[in-house]
Amino acid sequence: MRSSAPKDGMTRREFLGGLRSKKDWKVIVDQDKCTGCGLCVVDCSARALSLSRDGNFYELLFQSDLCDGCCVCERSCPENCLHLEEEPEGKTSARQVQSVFRDEICRCAGCGVPLFPRAMAKNLETKMAAAGKRPRPLNLCPSCGIKSQFGALSRPGAAVEKGG
Repeated sequence: MRSSAPKDGMTRREFLGGLRSKKDWKVIVDQDKCTGCGLCVVDCSARALSLSRDGNFYELLFQSDLCDGCCVCERSCPENCLHLEEEPEGKTSARQVQSVFRDEICRCAGCGVPLFPRAMAKNLETKMAAAGKRPRPLNLCPSCGIKSQFGALSRPGAAVEKGG
């Protein structure tokens, strides 16, 4: 019977894995710039980054043992607030999931459905004000936003004019 392991007891996968030393990485997130958009999670092919919702909070989680250091997450960040750094040798962090960003979830003022992280709302409001645009209500989901535009039609007894 043929054995899958070489004579010295090491498989090809173990041998090749030993040639490529696995570096440890850590994620640094600028809490003041991050909006929690999640693009870094979408682009992370190693799945070292993930999103979680804990009650009324939104979290960006990082698992260092899955990270391969490709830095795609850095390049995909529109706010340029996420950076990968190599952990110094011997200072390997615990192989557990770390929360690298946490923010409160904004909810729709009309129906209570979760919308997005509060940091994202603040960022959008700041950008709209800087552009001189009238701020739109960011506290409404699309459904409630449309309903609020036609609020007069939904009130009992409201008259609707017919075009003539």
